[in-house]
Amino acid sequence: MSTQSLFSKKNIQTQLPDTRRGLLEELNLPPGLITYIRKNARILQIGLICVAVLILTWIFFDYYTEMQEKKGASLLASGMQIESTEQRVEILEKVIKDYGRTDAARWSKLELAHLDYKEGRFEAAAAKYKEIIDDLPAENSLAPLTRLNLAQTYEQAGQYDQAIIQYDLLKKATGFTNQAYLALGRIYTVKEDPVQARKAYEELLKSLEDTADPLLISQVEAKLASLGADKEVISSQPEENKE
Repeated sequence: MSTQSLFSKKNIQTQLPDTRRGLLEELNLPPGLITYIRKNARILQIGLICVAVLILTWIFFDYYTEMQEKKGASLLASGMQIESTEQRVEILEKVIKDYGRTDAARWSKLELAHLDYKEGRFEAAAAKYKEIIDDLPAENSLAPLTRLNLAQTYEQAGQYDQAIIQYDLLKKATGFTNQAYLALGRIYTVKEDPVQARKAYEELLKSLEDTADPLLISQVEAKLASLGADKEVISSQPEENKE
């Protein structure tokens, strides 16, 4: 039996170093990183798949949310064009039911509350306004408008203490400060509390010092003068409930 030569072609090939270069080597990655990647290839592949699934899920959710917003807004617009109150209510309730997480649903709830207010159903209107406020982020621009509606509803219902709470909160909202102070002065006058009424008007007058609104300033000064003369300052009726 012949002994295989140390210099045979097969034996030489088995002793030669592996000089093959893969993709990782072509990328000039550090040897340590190449070793780590090859050692944990399966785990890394699973991780990449999970990341891809998350990205696709987010894209789909974003698309779905956008479509819901568009559909809800379209249905709301069509409902607002209907003259029949009953039919409009049906459409608004459908928007809330089918597109509950959209801005269209919030506006639908607000419109339903307005309808209750106009019909004198102040308790129902207040409940809807409060529900909207509770669901809104504090920084949402719809929040102070809804709070104004809630305060006016409490005032119309004669629930003055509740109205005062809402107007006090509204004093801090940009664009609603003047309305809040005027309303507080009006309510305290109705409650026959001239001290608090004067305080509200004086605070409003102080806040107007840096503004160029001479007409409003003169109106507030007139109200203060009327209080000083022990006269009725202003009608107890709130401003028209605005949408």
